[in-house]
Amino acid sequence: MVRMEALWRRSEDENHRKNLRRRLPKKTAKTLFAALKTKETEKDVENAWRKVFTEYYVERQNEGYQISSPENVDGFISVESGSLIFALRILLEFKRATDLTKTYDRARITCQCIHYMYKFKQNGIDLPNVIVGADEDQAFVLLASNFYKYLDEDKYNWKVAPSDAYKEDPVLMADLQDDANLAVYPFQFVGGNENERYNSLLDLFDSIDSILNSGDQHSYKVTVSPATIVGMFDQFREIAFREPNKIKPVKAVNMFMQMLTGKNDTDYYFLPRNRNLYHLPGDEKVKVYGVKLTTFLDHYDRNFTPKEIDKLTAIADRLIEANERRYKGDFWTPSIWAHRADEMMQETIGQDYKNTALVWDCAAGVRNLTRDYSYKNLYLSTYHQDEIYLGDGYNPEAKAAFQYDFLNDDVNLTPVDNPNPDEWKMPNSLFKALQEAGKNDQPIVFFTNPPYGTANNVQADGSSKRGIAKTLVNEQMRQKGLGKASQQLYCQFMFRTLQLIQQFKLNRAYVAFFTNARFFAGADYYQKFDDYFFRNFKFVDGNLLNAGEFSDTSDLWPITFSIYRYQPNDKPQHEYSLSVEQSYLTVNGTQQIKTITTHTMQMVDEKNTLSKWVREPLATQKYSVANYSYPQLSSALKVAIGKNPYGRLYEGSLGYMVSNSDNIGEGFRGVWLVTSSAYKGHGFNVIPENFDRACVNFAARRAIDPIWYHNQDNYYRPDVTNPLFSEFVNDALIFTLFENSSFQVAYRNPEWSNTGVTGKWANQWFWLPIDYVREEVEDNPKLRLIYNDLRGDGDRFVAKEIMERNFSSEAQAVLNSANKVWRQTLKSRSAMFDDYPEFYLNAWDAGWYQIKRINELFPASGYDEFKRKFEILKNKIANNVYELGMLIRDTK
Repeated sequence: MVRMEALWRRSEDENHRKNLRRRLPKKTAKTLFAALKTKETEKDVENAWRKVFTEYYVERQNEGYQISSPENVDGFISVESGSLIFALRILLEFKRATDLTKTYDRARITCQCIHYMYKFKQNGIDLPNVIVGADEDQAFVLLASNFYKYLDEDKYNWKVAPSDAYKEDPVLMADLQDDANLAVYPFQFVGGNENERYNSLLDLFDSIDSILNSGDQHSYKVTVSPATIVGMFDQFREIAFREPNKIKPVKAVNMFMQMLTGKNDTDYYFLPRNRNLYHLPGDEKVKVYGVKLTTFLDHYDRNFTPKEIDKLTAIADRLIEANERRYKGDFWTPSIWAHRADEMMQETIGQDYKNTALVWDCAAGVRNLTRDYSYKNLYLSTYHQDEIYLGDGYNPEAKAAFQYDFLNDDVNLTPVDNPNPDEWKMPNSLFKALQEAGKNDQPIVFFTNPPYGTANNVQADGSSKRGIAKTLVNEQMRQKGLGKASQQLYCQFMFRTLQLIQQFKLNRAYVAFFTNARFFAGADYYQKFDDYFFRNFKFVDGNLLNAGEFSDTSDLWPITFSIYRYQPNDKPQHEYSLSVEQSYLTVNGTQQIKTITTHTMQMVDEKNTLSKWVREPLATQKYSVANYSYPQLSSALKVAIGKNPYGRLYEGSLGYMVSNSDNIGEGFRGVWLVTSSAYKGHGFNVIPENFDRACVNFAARRAIDPIWYHNQDNYYRPDVTNPLFSEFVNDALIFTLFENSSFQVAYRNPEWSNTGVTGKWANQWFWLPIDYVREEVEDNPKLRLIYNDLRGDGDRFVAKEIMERNFSSEAQAVLNSANKVWRQTLKSRSAMFDDYPEFYLNAWDAGWYQIKRINELFPASGYDEFKRKFEILKNKIANNVYELGMLIRDTK
């Protein structure tokens, strides 16, 4: 798609260029260049340029353009009044023997033009929207409206003649030389070959015309905000590159920021005689649409203060597209959290750590973590070379700032086997500094915000990030048997730091990382990695902050900044206390951080997880897959068609419970129940032997409302010896029957049967005795379909269980309210038999999900009461989840 768009754009550009050449033939260009080459006076230069402008706009245009000289200007191209709603008005000023690559000479011409514009304004002449300055060798184009602001200032010497303004109005000259809008790139008409000079002239007129084609007379002051920058960058990407598929996002961002801020015009510039090539450091040249870019940039007022440039650069990471930086899971660190990290490191490592320790930010990006501080021994590396350029100017004291793939470069080397630093990708200075730190017991801090990506993340479009974890470090972690966590990039960073610490014998080492907090919760995914990491590191301090504090990330999960001290052969902890912190704005508009609670994350061994406990009964014997046809469901009534299902239904199963992962955050996305099989898998069959445990699992997972800072916590198996447990089981049963993700349905579909009766799929979760249903429907002729359906049938599994159990007052209240709603909706079912056959409301054991479908069209008067009673039960269950040790309470 990108390639097709690029080809289309290239074809469009070629057609546009052909039209341009027809209006400005090479013969005209030769005449101009010959006249300029033989000029003797400034008037000769003026006459040569006026001739080509007259031919292009007056003689070869049908728009009514005319050229004149109001207030004795060198030239003013405009249209007759009323001929166009918006047309070019070009103010021309020509000089001899200037150097338009110099800001002073461009300011000299612009100063004269501003004085002309002041006279225009005084005398009621329409102001120009384009300024063109030229000499015998070069020309430049300015958007005139960027300079209107000077016309209302009283501090300038408006009494002098415009031609003398550059000498007699020093205040305006000084202001212009500081004006970023004057940082334009002159078109060159000397040197090179004839075609290059001709193309440069075409570019000049194309740039002027593009202002007309934009239909916009206004300039825009760039507001330093994420919304503005993102929008500008999107426009930039649309128009910039002739070969967009060859431009990596980080390079695009770097070029955008350099063009916008003009921080380094020595290495970043359009080639003077080919503005379709943009020069980068190392004499690299990128194919661009130079005219379109110049016009785009000229529409923005780029007078940035140093502080504003810092802000722009700080959010540059936000512009890098998903297929590169966000694909890898990188996120920029806001300054307030970088400052908080420094504060925590001072408290734990030492107040003077920036002067005493070797600090290595090994995923530095544009140096958001370190840019506000100075370090005695700082090393900065990043995966993207262009980020080195973006961060140029920050931390100039760094010993080295270098491109480095932390998860691949030097990974198979050791200082023992490879003592020659020239064999290593890292700079010699860092290699030697690590060696010295090991010998002298110097503290070293690996301080970074590593990427959070995982190969397992499935995107909204069904794609995944498969492949991003395939690094040399990943291979070594798998060889060590570190399990699924080896797919996580931040875990790979942690593993690699440990390698370096051990290889260089860095006994006073610290790891200070921003990471996803989930690995603190252990379980199957992280347990092997946690055992390995925490045998070598001691947790020193840490906090939790909302991921939404970072750029373009979800606000549903926590990030931790945590500090670990190298302490081999340490006994791993199982609980980690972290302060929960968030930023806020004070009444004065300053940003501050406050602590809202202290949260303890429990590292749950895989054998003690709730998911392991709920599946234990299934491990005691082998079950046969059902030999009858059954639906693969994605919800209560939606069959997954054309999918490759993972779920398998056992013979005699009561249904299937999807129970993905073990953490709180998955409770509302990955825990649901159906009366057949679930296409998604990631769960288990509910059978009589694990029925109680299934209800406990469902209730515990669904009753806890996720809060971002405990979103990643894993559930521990319940304390079955606690006296509360037996009541909790029965409460959980009632909760499971009536919660919104409990999708029990009775199907009457000729393709499915679990009863031996064709087309009849029993809902074993139906809670009312069959005799009770019969009494309610047998005397109502409108409900004879239900009466006929129950003939010869018997009580469902759950109805039998309910008749044999005693329930708490809260559970019984829900059950009574549900029964009431069932009775109230019964009279409305017949009205839906024909119109909504897909709801199978003729089934006598139609489940609660089906009852709710009736209630949506024919509301039951008791439904609000039911919801109130259910909320009381839910709150009770949520409280007892903590009482039974499945989760740990927060401390204020």
